[in-house]
Amino acid sequence: MNQVTPTTDERLLTYREVCSLTQISPATLRRYVQSGKFPSPIKLNAHGRSVRFRHSEVLAWMQCL
Repeated sequence: MNQVTPTTDERLLTYREVCSLTQISPATLRRYVQSGKFPSPIKLNAHGRSVRFRHSEVLAWMQCL
């Protein structure tokens, strides 16, 4: 997982939003992330558990299907 400070104009998505957008289950999304088949999420806080996905990377992934 990358730890990056996103730019202010970059839209970030939660796991739930990514699942809704891609129409895949949370379990499948986690498997894809762990296996490297999906863009890595970014950590919002170095000590927290909260992660987000870059909207642009999710859209690029969807176009490659």
